Amino acid sequence: MKILLATDGSDTARATVDFLLGFPLPSATEVTVMTVISEVLHGDEMQGLSDEQRQAFDDLRRREDSDAQNLLDGEVERLRQGGFKASGEIRTGHAAEEIVRLAAELKSDIIAVGSHGLSGVKRFLLGSVSDRVFEYAPCSVLIVKQPAAAGGGQAVFPTTNEEWRLLLAYDDSVPARKAMELCASLPLAARAEIKVITVLPLIRMYRQDIRQQLSSVWQEKKRAAKMALEWATSKVDSKDGHVSTQLLEEPDVAQAILDVADDFGSHLLIVGHKGKQAFARFLRGSVASRLAHHAPCSVLSVRTCDQASESGRR
Repeated sequence: MKILLATDGSDTARATVDFLLGFPLPSATEVTVMTVISEVLHGDEMQGLSDEQRQAFDDLRRREDSDAQNLLDGEVERLRQGGFKASGEIRTGHAAEEIVRLAAELKSDIIAVGSHGLSGVKRFLLGSVSDRVFEYAPCSVLIVKQPAAAGGGQAVFPTTNEEWRLLLAYDDSVPARKAMELCASLPLAARAEIKVITVLPLIRMYRQDIRQQLSSVWQEKKRAAKMALEWATSKVDSKDGHVSTQLLEEPDVAQAILDVADDFGSHLLIVGHKGKQAFARFLRGSVASRLAHHAPCSVLSVRTCDQASESGRR
């Protein structure tokens, strides 16, 4: 597995490294840590600078390069000590564009970013950047959020010897199956409690939900959903695993998933991005984006190769 980790030195960026160090990933996982220095002046603008201004600009750029290299060296060393094969890369330009471009060049499987960057080299992991990466990434995207402690403040992610709680949102679409396959490929063993959830969308206006639930078509959808849920569970289950399922009928699919993630105490919510097939069709882009924004835990948005190619052409 190839992971591109984008950092700006912020708390959430450092938390992304903490997440990877504790999460059960395949032993051969390679991590490229990157940071982006904003391109303030372009070539034609440099021509208008005086010698003194040019000198000041060059001094500033050297300090930025040095800060960026020190940041990467520290994070790469942390990952190497954690057993990963890790390297660093500095890019200059627009943060989101450079992240997406490097992910395509490296043929990364996952881009890992913090949900918000509030300090550091150039403060590039702001919501707008992670949003653009989420939308246009050529691969799956992991958005890491720092866990909250029971009494407020910040908690820590489980360590390599502790149990992770994973919530897999499943609708039997192609991306959802891809998410299930990724979940099944992880070396979880007894280190994870997994819940697989499917939400069937109800229409409650004028009590249409009652008619809907009583109809033979709806009953068939429920039967198909249960069968798909059982199939997905069989794929992610292991001899030492703790896997449970939940089938819900709710008018607001995204909110239902968010509520379950909160009640379950999830460390990671895994979703297929832009599911457009199968009975429920509930993981549309708007729902996946809403989950990424509002989930109380980190979110892994899994894409198929076709979706990644389509995003790259936009």
